[in-house]
Amino acid sequence: MRIRVEDSSKDENMVVDSIQLTTPDGKQSVRLAEVCDFIYTKSFVKIFKDDGDRLRSVFAHVDSKKILATEVMERIRTHFADIEASGVKIIVKGEEQENKKMKKEMSQAAMIAIFLIFISLVWMFNSMVLPLIIVSTIPLSIVGALVGTYILGLNLTMPGVMGIIGLAGVVVNDGLIMLSFIRDSKDQNELIEKAGHRLRPILLTSLTTVLGLLTLMFFASGQALIIQPMAVSLGFGIAWSTILNLYYVPLMYSVIYKVESK
Repeated sequence: MRIRVEDSSKDENMVVDSIQLTTPDGKQSVRLAEVCDFIYTKSFVKIFKDDGDRLRSVFAHVDSKKILATEVMERIRTHFADIEASGVKIIVKGEEQENKKMKKEMSQAAMIAIFLIFISLVWMFNSMVLPLIIVSTIPLSIVGALVGTYILGLNLTMPGVMGIIGLAGVVVNDGLIMLSFIRDSKDQNELIEKAGHRLRPILLTSLTTVLGLLTLMFFASGQALIIQPMAVSLGFGIAWSTILNLYYVPLMYSVIYKVESK
C-alpha cells in the first residue's frame, strides 16, 4: 500500500512510526506504528535496472602506468564462475566493454582497408599475383610496430592499433614504387639494377616520414602522450617496411616469376 504524506516539514523532523493516518470514514486518526510493524534493512539509495534486472555496480580504478585494466580483468575473471554459480549475473562494462567494441570495429576497418587496397592494386596491375606480393608486406610490417612498442616500454593501446591500420596504406606506397619498376625484369641482374634505382626514392620517402614522427615517438609530453603509441606504430612500422620493400618485394617477385640469372 502506498502512503502519501502531505506535510511541509516531513523531510526535516518526521518520524516514520509517528505518522498520523486518517481512517477511511474520516472520523479517526491513528499512528502508523499502531497498525504496522517496521523491519529496517540496508539498501542502496538508488536502484538501477538493465532490461528489467536490478543492477549492483562495482567500480575499480587502476594505475595505468603499472597495470592495464585488461590485465586486471584477466586476474579476476577466474572468480566469475563461482559468483555466477550463486545466481548472480555478471555484466562487464566500462573500459573492458569499450575495448571489446573497439577491437571489433578495428578488425572490421582493417579488413575493409586491406580489401580496398587489394582491389585498387588489381585494377592498377591487371594481375592477381602482383597485388598479393604488396599486400603480404602489410602483416609483416606489424612486426616493426610491435618491436618499437616493446623497445619504448609502451602498451599497445587503441591509438597504437589505429597506427597499425594506418600503416597499411603507407607500406603499400613504397611497395608499389618498387614493384612497378621491377615488374618487367628479364633476369636477376636487371632486377637487382632496377631495384637499386628505387633505393633512394624509397629511403627518402620513409626517412622524411620517420623524422616527422620522431618528436612524438621519443619526446611526447602532456596530451601528446595519448597519441605516442600511434606515432611509434607508424614510425617503427615504416622503418621496418622500408627494409621489406627493398629486399622482400624483389625477392618474392624473383621467386614467383622465376627470374633467373643470365
